[in-house]
Amino acid sequence: MHFVDITKPENPEPTEGFERLLAALPANANDFAGSEYPQPAALAYFGEPLNVERLRRKAESIRLNGAAALCETAMAMAEAIESVAPDRERYFITDAKARQHVFTGSKWRAGWACLIGSADHAPAAAAFKERDFLVFAQRSAGQPDPGPREPAREYSFRGGEPGVVDLGPRETAAVYFFQLMVRYAMIWGMIPPGDAHEMGHFLENDLPGVVVADGPLTPVEELLLLALMKMGAPAVVPKDYPFDYGRFVRAEGTEAIVEAAAKFPNLRIKDVDGAVVSLPAYCNPANAGEKFEPARRVGGGDSFFVLRPAEAQEGVDLPPQDDLSRAGALAILVDVGDPRLDIAASDFLEKRALSMIGMIAGQRARQSSAGEFFVEAAADAPILASRLAGAIAAGLRFNFPFLERIHVRVVASADEAARLRPRIDAFRKQRRAALAAESDETAREFFYCIECQPFSHAHACIVTPDRWPMCGRDRQQVIANALFGAGINYHPWKRRDIQDVDLRAGIPAGTALDPLRGEYDSVNQAASRVTGRKIERVFLHSVRDYPHSNCGCFHFLAFWMEERQGIGVMERNYKRSAPGGRTWDQLANAAGGKQCPGLAGASPAYLRSPKFLQGDGGHAAIRWLSPKAFKIIQDLLPAPSRVEMGEE
Repeated sequence: MHFVDITKPENPEPTEGFERLLAALPANANDFAGSEYPQPAALAYFGEPLNVERLRRKAESIRLNGAAALCETAMAMAEAIESVAPDRERYFITDAKARQHVFTGSKWRAGWACLIGSADHAPAAAAFKERDFLVFAQRSAGQPDPGPREPAREYSFRGGEPGVVDLGPRETAAVYFFQLMVRYAMIWGMIPPGDAHEMGHFLENDLPGVVVADGPLTPVEELLLLALMKMGAPAVVPKDYPFDYGRFVRAEGTEAIVEAAAKFPNLRIKDVDGAVVSLPAYCNPANAGEKFEPARRVGGGDSFFVLRPAEAQEGVDLPPQDDLSRAGALAILVDVGDPRLDIAASDFLEKRALSMIGMIAGQRARQSSAGEFFVEAAADAPILASRLAGAIAAGLRFNFPFLERIHVRVVASADEAARLRPRIDAFRKQRRAALAAESDETAREFFYCIECQPFSHAHACIVTPDRWPMCGRDRQQVIANALFGAGINYHPWKRRDIQDVDLRAGIPAGTALDPLRGEYDSVNQAASRVTGRKIERVFLHSVRDYPHSNCGCFHFLAFWMEERQGIGVMERNYKRSAPGGRTWDQLANAAGGKQCPGLAGASPAYLRSPKFLQGDGGHAAIRWLSPKAFKIIQDLLPAPSRVEMGEE
């Protein structure tokens, strides 16, 4: 891998690509719609929108400088050129789409791979996708237009893999990836517009992406690739790439290119808790949710499915007859002998264990709120006790590799099920009471989750009985993953500098420093440790001063409205604005990946929490709600007449 100082002596010759950009520079530049940053490249470099005449004069004054000195002006000219293209909305990545690419591309993928050049990118795109990259690509001259579509939508290459973001066919297409890069720095890295130097340092270390020169480059493409590298993007370039600046490796051929790209240290890595567990041959997670016409059903009556903490050893207990087609009843008891499992957490594990039956082709399990349980099967799918027990035991271990001593008992006798049912009903009643009694005051332990730190550096999600994760995930899922690990199918990618930090772990609850606003010394210490001291204090139940930090996958954003001395709540991707003119893009960009006084993410569950922002007055202090938020909590509003609802 070749790392070269970008500040080394420059080639004194002018570049053909720069002259071509200057010749194509329009008289004026347009804004790109759908972004708080309507000209992202210009704002990143200069801190203000483009003044094309000033840009032209600057370009003419530096045209004889070396290539590295031309990068900023070249990329700004490329943005101006693209801004007047009649189809720019097809390729511009809006803020909403950018947030999606950040979330998907850095948490659930190894990173972004941007392919530029005139090759047919289908082979490289397929290879990068196989390595879990989100692929962006300039469409080469030989690649047909995929036709009308939503702006910056993913599309399929001819004969290649679907899911590639189309950057368009022009030699200035790389500017759209550059715009995504610098917004990542401004939003998630908190780099102010205009500080290109600091932005470059941040992106060099943390950009979840790599640029690949896949095929011959025009002089314009060569120069824009250099601008991408100067702003911090590592690159894989061909052997004849003319510039010797930036961080790059020379490689040719699909296999060599992908292998070289995957080694850059800014890309994400994936760890898996414990050994990878194999599922039985008859189990496949892809079967979950399959549609089929049920030909038979087993269960009903006194049948039940339950998972509970118990004195248990690993194993299964099966009825004499494996085929359950003629069983008088069906009861499945999953006893877990892991001492870390409490009665409340067993509720979530029970739901997950029940879903494991759906991994068997042609089968699904259902359990009503009243506890009635049955298994349905397609005509060609026999219901076998051994397979039900095997799917449950292996599925639990596959998803929670550290869960200890799982014992599955299958009962096919109506008499035995009826004998056991009162005991199970009593356990369920006890569990409902335990869940209802949980609160921040009664909890011995809170939990943190930093799964979103691949893109949210200054964020740690603190999960308590009264504050559920803002992403909408079940609180018990965070607890289960923290205690029992997360299997390979639910394990995000990580930034390399936090690979030795647990993604989820418990925090002793302790005594609150401020019970009303929800400040705990133990939470402050944990947040400071797992964010590298980016966060020192956290108010769990106040949006002001030191509110809970934010990821990027929040369902709602709560914000303080100074002019109304109260709280506003806006739903994700709300199309209108709050009083005062604040839009979802503005709020989400301000919140993303950081602690932002006056602004905090929330889930539907937290909106209904009895401690919802109680430090600011709680539900009584709400002054404005977007429509979805209003529907969720309208019954909790003590004075609905004081609350304004946003337009649909």
